[in-house]
Order: sequence, then C-alpha cells, then structure tokens
Amino acid sequence: MRRGFGIAAALALPLALLVGAAGRVTQAKRWNVLMVTFDTTRADHIGCYGNTRIRTPTLDRLAADGVRFTRALSVAPITLPSHSTIMTGRYPIAHGVRDNGVFVLGDEQLTLAEILREQGYATAAAVGAFPLTARFGINQGFAFFDDHLTAMFEDYLGNIAVPKKRLFFDERRAAQVNDAILPWVEANADGPFFAWVHYFDPHQPFEPAPPFDQLYADDPYDGEIAYADASLGFLLARLERLGVMDRTLVVMTADHGEGLSEHNEITHAMLAYNSTLHVPLIIRPPAAGDAPREAVVEERVGTVDIVPTVLDLLGIEPPAGLQGRSLVPLWNGGREDGTAPPAAYAENISPRLTHGWGELRVLVDGALKYIHGPRPELYDLDADPGELHDLIAARPDDARRLRAALERFLETHAAAGASKIEEIDAATRQRLEALGYLHASGTVAEEISEELIDGGIPPQDRVGHLNDLSTAKHLLFKGRPAEALLYTEKLIAADPESPLYLELHASALAGVDRLDEAWEVVRRLGEGSETSEPLILGLAARRFERGDERRAVDFLRGYLDRSPSAQGAWLLASLRQRLGERGAAREALERALEIEASFAPARVDLAVLFAESGRPEEAEPQFLRALRDAPYYPKAHYNYGTFLLQSGRFVEAAAYFGRAVALAPAYLKAHLALVAAYAAGEDRAKATEASATLRRLAPESEEAATAAELLAATGPEGTRTR
Repeated sequence: MRRGFGIAAALALPLALLVGAAGRVTQAKRWNVLMVTFDTTRADHIGCYGNTRIRTPTLDRLAADGVRFTRALSVAPITLPSHSTIMTGRYPIAHGVRDNGVFVLGDEQLTLAEILREQGYATAAAVGAFPLTARFGINQGFAFFDDHLTAMFEDYLGNIAVPKKRLFFDERRAAQVNDAILPWVEANADGPFFAWVHYFDPHQPFEPAPPFDQLYADDPYDGEIAYADASLGFLLARLERLGVMDRTLVVMTADHGEGLSEHNEITHAMLAYNSTLHVPLIIRPPAAGDAPREAVVEERVGTVDIVPTVLDLLGIEPPAGLQGRSLVPLWNGGREDGTAPPAAYAENISPRLTHGWGELRVLVDGALKYIHGPRPELYDLDADPGELHDLIAARPDDARRLRAALERFLETHAAAGASKIEEIDAATRQRLEALGYLHASGTVAEEISEELIDGGIPPQDRVGHLNDLSTAKHLLFKGRPAEALLYTEKLIAADPESPLYLELHASALAGVDRLDEAWEVVRRLGEGSETSEPLILGLAARRFERGDERRAVDFLRGYLDRSPSAQGAWLLASLRQRLGERGAAREALERALEIEASFAPARVDLAVLFAESGRPEEAEPQFLRALRDAPYYPKAHYNYGTFLLQSGRFVEAAAYFGRAVALAPAYLKAHLALVAAYAAGEDRAKATEASATLRRLAPESEEAATAAELLAATGPEGTRTR
C-alpha cells in the first residue's frame, strides 16, 4: 500500500496523469505545484536524512513518496539570495541578489511564478519573515503575496516591550503562514495553482511553539524544525481534504543551514562551510505508476536546479537563461553518458559588503571543495565531510586548478551589471544595522566585481565577534541584560566605535537600570536618525517610568522632529495620555497614522479615545480598520470586544474576547472580559466555563478572583442577585 497522506486514490490515477520515461508530464489536467521552504534548516537535522533524535513525520512521508537528494547545496547561506536562486534557477552572480536588505530582485529576472502564471496557473505565496517581503522583489509573478508580519512595539498585554525587530528579523510562526495561504488555496482548489509557503521558524531565536518547546527543551533548534514539519503536515492534510493532493507536485527545500558552533560559527551568513550550505531537497510528484517512490539520489545537486526540474515535470519548455539542470534523469535511470556532474558554485560576499572584511567564493568539483578568500581553503568532501582538514598546502596543484575553474565559472555565468546595491530608506537601514546586517560604519561596499578578490580580513578570524554579538542579542531578547552586558563589554573592547555594538551596550545598561550610562552612550552615538529608533524609544520610556517625565517627553518630541515615525508618535501619545494631556495624545495618534496608516496600536488607541469621549460612531470604524490591518493583534480584539460589551452587544463581544484569548492564552484581562461578556449575555454555563479556565490558568490572580465575584453576584440564569 502506498504510504503518504492517506491518498490511496493515487493508485487509481488515469494513465493520462502518469509521468513518462523521460519525466515529462502528459496529463490532461495540469498538476498543482506546492513549493515549501524551511528557513535555516540543516539536512542532517531531519529524520529521513538519518537524524534519530528528531521526529519529522511529514518530511519523512514526502521522502517515502518521492525523491530525496542527499547532497543538495544552496548558493549562499543568506535568505534572500538563496530564495532568489530557488525562484529563478540562476546563480547570485546572474540574478544579482547578494545579501539581505540592500538588494532587490530585478524586474528583468524571470521567476517560476511568472513562468507558471503565463501558463495559466493561479499563483500565491505567504512568507514568514522580513527578508522576503515584497519590497525586495521576490513577489514577482505572485498574484497573491502575503507578507503581513504584524510585529508590534508592545506585548499582547499592551505593555511597552523591546520589539523582536530590534534584535532579530520580524517574523511570524508557520501556523500563521498557513492561515494566510489556506483561504487562497481553498478558493483556487480547482487549479492549476502554484503556491509557495516559507516557514521561518528554525531561524534564531529558537522559540518552538508548544508542545515542541517542552518536547525539545534540550534542543530548541530541533524543536523549531519539528514544529515547522507539523505545520506542513497540517497544510498537506488540508490539501488532502480538498481533494487536490493527488494532483499536486510538492517540492521542499531550505535556503541554508545553521552553523551550530561548527567551525566556531553559531549562526550563519559569515562562513561558507557545508554546515550552512548543505540543505534538504525532497521532490514528491503526485502520480503513481512510473513516479518515484522512496528514491534516493546521491549525486550532488543544487537549489539552482529546482526551477528546471519543476518545468520538466510539468512539461513546460524551459526559458533561456536558466543555469540549473533538470534532475528528473537522475531518478529515471540515473546518468547514462558517464560524465561527471557539473561543478557547483556558492558564495558569501556578505562579510565584505556589510562588515568590510574579505569575501568567500566556492566551487565544488567532484569530491573537492575550494573556498576562495583572504585565506583560501581546500577540502575533500568524500574523505572529510566535516571540512576539518584543509588541504590547501598539501595539494597545491588541485588548489590552482580549482581556482582557475572558479575564475572561468564567474566569466561564463555572471551577468554584467546584474548586482546593484539599492538605496534603502532610513527605517530599513536602522533595522539592518540593529540586526548586524550593515557594517558598523553604516556604509555598504560601493560595487561588486565578479572576480576573485584575495584581500581583506578572513571572515574565519572574526566569526567569534559575531558569536558574541549573537549571544548578546539572545540574552537581551530573553530579558537577561546583566549577562548580556558581559558580551557587549567584550564587543566594545574589540571595536569601540561600532554603532551596533554601542547600541547593544546601551540596551544592556538600560536593562540593568544604569540609565545615565545608557543615556551617555546614546549621546555619544548622536541623538539623530543614525541611532536606531527602538533604542531611543526604549530609553525615553524608561526615563518616563523612572519619574523624569517631562525630560522624557521633550527628548522624544525632539527626536520625532528629526525622525518622524509611527511607533515614536504612538509612544509619545501614550506618555501624553498618562500625563492627562488627552488633546495632545490624540494629535500624536493622528500623526502616527499619517505616517503609517496600517499601524494598528495607534489606531486602536485612537478608537479607545473616541469611545471614551462618547463618539462611538467614530470609534467603531477605527477598531474595524485596526483588526483588518493586524488580524493577529490580541489587543485590537480585546479593545473592540470591550467597546461591544459597553454597547450591549454581548454575543459579539464574547467572540472578540475569545479570539484575543486564542491569540494570547496568557492574556488574563481578556479571560476576565470573556466571563463578563457571557455573564452579561445571561449565558451562565459559558461564563462558568470561562471562569474555570481562568482559575486553572492563574488561580491566585486578581482577574480570577474578580471573575469568581462576578459569577457569585449573578443568579442561576445570569441575573444579578439582590
């Protein structure tokens, strides 16, 4: 019996849907295509690749029903360049995207989505993180592209908090990516469709969703991968229920891996070893018969081969300019001409672009891997898969041969003028600087030359600084500033002029309540737009909380005069409101929405102001707009529920309080409000149930006590006792 997703009907597919010996599709009704990319996922951390410590049943079933490639290589250990190759079938030296944030995939590039849309496919994508948002051009060809990440400058309780984008990329969980794509899939189930989903979860910081946080408490990286696997299983199960799995081609891969301390690299984007370049690749064609099952391809392949392979399977003539090859012959009898596989190229020029160090170019030819940089390296991957024994001195002839081959590869594959560093807005620059994606000087290399560069600092010598940086960010993110301070002091000692290091140091100082010292660091950085906004806003909020209210407000106003932002104006409104300056608070909220109309925290607070001023007809449209702009923002649901409750619309109020609780299970005020809504609507049973849930969650809380008092004050039918 065919294993998979309960698709026994695949055995009964008509002959018109089978794949012929050449791998071309000859079906009357075209296959759908589902492309799935896991971010930062090592192949050796997946069950079907031999890892026995992790459970990845979804990927294991896909491999059992299709083809698993054991030696797939990415072109770069960086999200946007790698995905640009996955979508175009071209190397970075041809499509021009070389790093996150400062490159845009050009309109002249032809993506798989554009090819399939021209063939009559409906196209859609939902991505999980900032580097793949539409601003960077990866949305080309997608009629529906959802990159709504809804990061906020507060936690779900409405308290000021350091936002994730201060330390890591904005992201959303895989379940929310599924939520974004599934309505479109259901509406287009008749097909043919091309859908791409991107799960960012395995990227740092590692925060697996329950229950994977407990199941993998000793290895949260594996927990993130297991969670993404389960999310993919949910998506595929929905496709099965829609009856489309039998005609859907599934392609799963990753953009890059993760260092996990191999070669002293904790994360990625700094070196070019296989710890960050070796990725999973699984292709599961939908048909039975001649379609592969539990096939394993040992030959080295690349993510550059995905587009030509998909087109081959669909029977679509590949366009000119593809630099990959179809992999279909590798599982239809293997290589017949006896020739060796083509050489594979990879690169990491980010160290030079963003830190001013040397760049790395890679060529893998047969078993040998040559890494060109300020300190070239040579490895025999068959004998030394961990790349632990550098052969550059022992085998100089091979090193010279591969260097010459790499030079020829650049000459024949690079596209003139393809790589263009984009002008970026101040907000994006600040974000990239805070994340460590721009050099401390705030500059980016002016040009990229497709030739081998020998000079610069070897990135291998500086990877330790990036490890300290990563550790400091994680400790700050986890609310452990005293420990983070130990690492920021090391970073400052290594580079006392680095704005990035100084900002992290100021954050750590502020976290241990050394505000005067933090303030001095900010003054040293300059109180203008070159200093990252989250640091400025965080210090202003802390000044206010410490009682220096007027100075905090004046400082924030001066900053916003120089660098207007929605978040800053929203914070100013909050501080004004707490000082009792309602008119000034409203002006600040309106200013925030002028700057960024979709900034939901400001719109929710403006709606609350309207409601409190007795203007419900103006409040409700603001609430509804906020919910449309930020559907995963629990505070919007809670406050609109409060508005409905006060308007006597108890059933509607309960629905919104319930949604707030679903989005944020620890939101105690929302739990209490749900009890109140049920009680006001005279639904005693549901009010009792909601109160019991709150009591189990936080038995000693004030909210649980208030809920019990509320129930005690009502009669059996929900009426008030006298």
